[in-house]
Amino acid sequence: MVQGECKLCGAVGELKLSHFIPKFVGKWVKDSSATGFIRLNQNINKRAQDIAKDYWLCGECEQLFSGWEREFANRLFYPFVKDETDKAKYGDWLAKFCASLSWRTLSYIRSMNPRSDKLIEDSELAILNGLASFILGRTKNLGIYEQHFFPLDAIDSTNADVPENINRYFLRNMHMDVLSGGGQVMVYTKLPKFIILGLAGHSESKQMRASRVSLNGGSIFPQSYYWPKGFGEYLFGKAKEVSELYRKISPEQKALIDKTVEKNPDRVAASKTFAAFQHDLDMFGSSAFAPKDADE
Repeated sequence: MVQGECKLCGAVGELKLSHFIPKFVGKWVKDSSATGFIRLNQNINKRAQDIAKDYWLCGECEQLFSGWEREFANRLFYPFVKDETDKAKYGDWLAKFCASLSWRTLSYIRSMNPRSDKLIEDSELAILNGLASFILGRTKNLGIYEQHFFPLDAIDSTNADVPENINRYFLRNMHMDVLSGGGQVMVYTKLPKFIILGLAGHSESKQMRASRVSLNGGSIFPQSYYWPKGFGEYLFGKAKEVSELYRKISPEQKALIDKTVEKNPDRVAASKTFAAFQHDLDMFGSSAFAPKDADE
């Protein structure tokens, strides 16, 4: 039993082991992978059993998050990643779910990289407090702390200069980051097939109405979305980083992956890892073989 102060509500008591990215997401990536394993960027030469987690929340706050996660999993995540649909309706739970993810991402990144710039520190603390007030029901709306939701699909062709693993990055990868610059902050949470982008008074907010999560509910369907300036290049850069990271897997670990693949070729062929790779192969040809996948 771990005792401490809940990072969200401040209550002191028993803390629960909480995942920063929801547990069901990591489980799906693992279960639908070619080998049944995942690897985390922090230690690429070791197979991981689970994604990042820590004792952060009290039982009551953990239950809050769990309820919104359940709605997202059943109504959006599983239907989309299983390619059953590209349309869905959502209720007021999606704004809460996205806000909770942005809060977790920003909290996690700050815990890993303490801020030395006072302006950034003050700005991020204001965002955390604003998100927490909404999550806990102390305020009825998000104010300037908008949540934007982008469903992703496979790319078949593009005129842009994109990395050869872009479909694997869009369809399979998980990622958390905070983008700060020019007095603006964007909180980036990447799930397989989805991006949640938290904005705080962003100058391009008005151009991003299509992706803005409605507090009272709405619909997700294929449409044109506007990305903030430089965001596309940022995504392509992150995909390239994954590619470069997986080039550094040791010969011993590569042999282990190859052995697992040879042992169960039927699993590989039926996996979502292979399906995502196939999209890159169709788009880029043999050059798609160079980058490795983030989940084996």
